This record gives sequence, structure tokens and C-alpha cells, in this order.
Amino acid sequence: MNPFYLNRMIRTTISMLIIAMLSAGGCDIEFGGNSDDSGGNGSITGEIIIEGEILNFAEFGEITVTALDNNFRLNRTTTDELGGFTLKFRTTADTVTLQFQSDSFDAKRSNIRVVGNSTTILDITLQQNPVLISIDRWQVFQDTISLSTDTNLEFNEDMVEFNIEGNGGNCMFASGTTTINYQVKSINITDCREGIRTQSEASVILLADEGIVITSTQDAIITLDDSSVEIGQTSNPIDNTIIIDSENQFGINAAGDSIVTINPQNQCSISGGSDSVNEFGGGSVDTSTCTLSL
Repeated sequence: MNPFYLNRMIRTTISMLIIAMLSAGGCDIEFGGNSDDSGGNGSITGEIIIEGEILNFAEFGEITVTALDNNFRLNRTTTDELGGFTLKFRTTADTVTLQFQSDSFDAKRSNIRVVGNSTTILDITLQQNPVLISIDRWQVFQDTISLSTDTNLEFNEDMVEFNIEGNGGNCMFASGTTTINYQVKSINITDCREGIRTQSEASVILLADEGIVITSTQDAIITLDDSSVEIGQTSNPIDNTIIIDSENQFGINAAGDSIVTINPQNQCSISGGSDSVNEFGGGSVDTSTCTLSL
């Protein structure tokens, strides 16, 4: 037998045995990551950083920027010589308000969606007549997520470019009856050991108007037990594409009675060092129109 295919069969057999042991044991494993999970509405606790740049700050001079939860002041700062500002705070609220004040300007921008253990980067333009605060670009850099209690984490904002950079660690883990639901402009989950892992009855839904990229050295997506993962387009996609890639293992690895659904609008590719897709036991994967490759 060709040595390449022999090695591939050995790797696949070992992987399936490991999955079987994990699934049968019903393990509740909490992988690394910097997120603390909480009850209630499921917001991740932890420091929130908002870094902003007012693109036309020269029109207004020094600007005071305040983060508010309702009327409660979370933090306040002034812009630097380039119109930049940084706010750091903690809150259990899902959204905050930013107030901008100078000698000639005083207005608020509400409904800035936030989540703990993240950095939000905003490019902002202020307009005087009529008064308007425009967000020209909105990026969120989320710490790795590890939720093992019954948590509901939702982030729905069609302007957001959402990012998790794993730095070689596991990027997103969900267990119990946890639900993670992100519906944003684009999603990049990169430099992971494992990209997304779900078990028990957990559910992860990642939808984007534009591109979704998930890259890892081990399984890019691994599902166990009765858990599920959906990766795809929003209800109003612009140019949704999907790339799922594992360097050494499976692009998608589904075991137990888990379900993985991939629903691209346009181009989609799934690849893995061992194989693009592995279904074990009752695991089910729907790859739609995706191109599958090693």
C-alpha cells in the first residue's frame, strides 16, 4: 500500500478512537482561554477595551469621550493629538453608549455592542450640522472563548469584523446547553490548536455577511455528543465565503449524534491534513456546495 494512504489510515483510526472515548465518557473538559462565563444573560465577564480614532478630530479640538451604561459613567478620557482614545471598563450590559464632547460638539452614540475580554476598535467621524456620529469601521478582537456552563452568548451587529486569534491555543469551546450565536459582517478564527469544539448539547452558530475563516493545526471544527455547529451566511449576505482548514487533522470532525451544517452563499472550501471531513458514529456533516480537499 502507498505509504501516504497507510499513514492517513493510521491517523484516522487513532483520531476516531480518541473521539469515541471522549464521547462515551461524556467528559466536560474546559480548555484554555481567557474567558470567564457567567449566568443570567450569558455575557462574558472581563475587561472591555474600546480604542477609537476620530478621523476628523481637527475640526473640534480636544474631545472628551465617555462610556456610559444608561446614565452610569463607566470611564472617561480625552483624545490625544491624533484624535485617538482608549476606554477600559467592566460591565454586565450587552451595549454601552459613547458620548463625545468638545467646545463645539456634544452628542451620544448608543447601542455599542460589547462583550467581556475583548478589544473593540472604532473609526469614527463626527458631523456638526446635522449632528451625527458615524462609525466607519468596527473591529472586535475577542479573547479565546471557553464556556462550560449553561450560557447564552449572542453578538448581533452587521458592522462588526469579528476576530479570535488563538496564538496556538484552542479558540472556541462550548459545553452543557451553552449557545454561542454571532451574526456579524465577517469572522476570522485563526492560529488555533482547535478552532471550534462543542460537546454535550452545546450549539455554536456563526453567520456573516462576508467572509468566514477558521484555521487550526488540529481539528478546525470538532463536535461530540448531541452538540451542533452551523457556519454560514446571514439573512442578507453581501459576499459570504467560507474557508475551513486544519493543518494536521480534520477540517470537520463530527462524532456522537452531533450535527455540523455549512451554508455558504458563494465560494467555500474545507481542507484537512488527515481529511476534509470525518463522520464517526452518528455524527453528521452537511457541506453544501463546499469544495473538499486534503
